[in-house]
Amino acid sequence: MQILICDDDTLYMAQCQSQLQKLAVKHKVETEVQLTGSGRQLLFLSDNKLAKLDLIYLDHHMPGMSGMETARELRERGIWADIVFYTIDESQVLNAFDVEALHFIVKNKTSDEKFEQIFLKAVERSRRRNIEVISLSCVGDHKNIPIRDIMYFEVMNRIVTVHFNEGNKRTLFEFYSPLSKIEEFLFGKGFLRIHNSYLVAEKYVNKKISKESR
Repeated sequence: MQILICDDDTLYMAQCQSQLQKLAVKHKVETEVQLTGSGRQLLFLSDNKLAKLDLIYLDHHMPGMSGMETARELRERGIWADIVFYTIDESQVLNAFDVEALHFIVKNKTSDEKFEQIFLKAVERSRRRNIEVISLSCVGDHKNIPIRDIMYFEVMNRIVTVHFNEGNKRTLFEFYSPLSKIEEFLFGKGFLRIHNSYLVAEKYVNKKISKESR
């Protein structure tokens, strides 16, 4: 599970990281935690790295750019990792709904039990996202493809081809569908429409896809 903590207060950031590490051990959750000291530093990360995040703990009061502004920018860029506001400012609770935040933690007030509940909820949501599949059919052939394994869709002469990883090899499957329908189904799941003919998983946007994989 990829987690990022964004806070300009190093003491609170260390406290959050320590709690997460203890919970990860307790519940046997593999985690990798990154740290950033400002919203601008967070947004400086490539979209490829941001798209791989499962959970972001985000302070509100930070120099240069607030946590709420950072969250809005993330959503505008199509980053749909779960966001938990981790702050002393309770006045922003209602605004958190505007960016579809998972929860709101108030430093030194939210109990350890509640912190744990929020973490476990994020873990479960991450697991569901990672095993979610899309069901595709064509001329009697049917395929259930994990969304996490899809590289991109391309359409040509009304035939859509999905390119995906299956085990250790790259595979493709052809079917009939408007690409707009696929785009609608995958909204908020880390895909980016490129031109009229391609729908690409954001984590692959910065990677060169060779002709051999086509």
